[in-house]
Amino acid sequence: MADSARPGESLRTDTVLDYLEGTQGARCCTCGAAVCGHEAVICLAMGFKDSPRCLPCLAAGLARERDELRDHLFAYVEHHECLRAGWDWASRGEGFDPVSLPGCLWMEREEVAAVTDNGDERPGGEATRRSPEDAAWDAGDMGCGDLVLELRMRLQSMKPGDILKVMARDPGAPADLPAWCRLTGHTLLSSQHPEYWIRRKGG
Repeated sequence: MADSARPGESLRTDTVLDYLEGTQGARCCTCGAAVCGHEAVICLAMGFKDSPRCLPCLAAGLARERDELRDHLFAYVEHHECLRAGWDWASRGEGFDPVSLPGCLWMEREEVAAVTDNGDERPGGEATRRSPEDAAWDAGDMGCGDLVLELRMRLQSMKPGDILKVMARDPGAPADLPAWCRLTGHTLLSSQHPEYWIRRKGG
């Protein structure tokens, strides 16, 4: 791993950021799934600049466990200022708090968000399982006012850090739920209408 990670050591922050801007919307050259910004940083560090891959495909190609490889590479990124700057840039662009682990790679789902915007499933999605504390709620066609009031009560009954999967079919949900999360401090991990994954804020 040390040899494959070496390309990242000579990179500069502006080079990393330029690369990330240029790879937005890129697809995994193995399975065709969307490659998030954090996966792009990992690929750059490993020397796969011209052939970005999603994390499950990287892990499969290296015969490593997905989560083990992810944690190993994250530790590498943490020790290289330019890569960390790219990581934080990706977090901000994808709506994650830069000081937290991004939900795109650490999200605890029953079926890891190995689902892209086009509904394509990534290989290896079964590697991450939802924790027992996580919950699901089908809000049906409930309108915004009632939806956020009920959502607030449900999240209050959960532990900090727990994840709630919300099914909300109201046409205003794609705008209302992200705005509500920003105002309340809860984290919207993923939104693919009508499915929303929300992490309860701490404290």
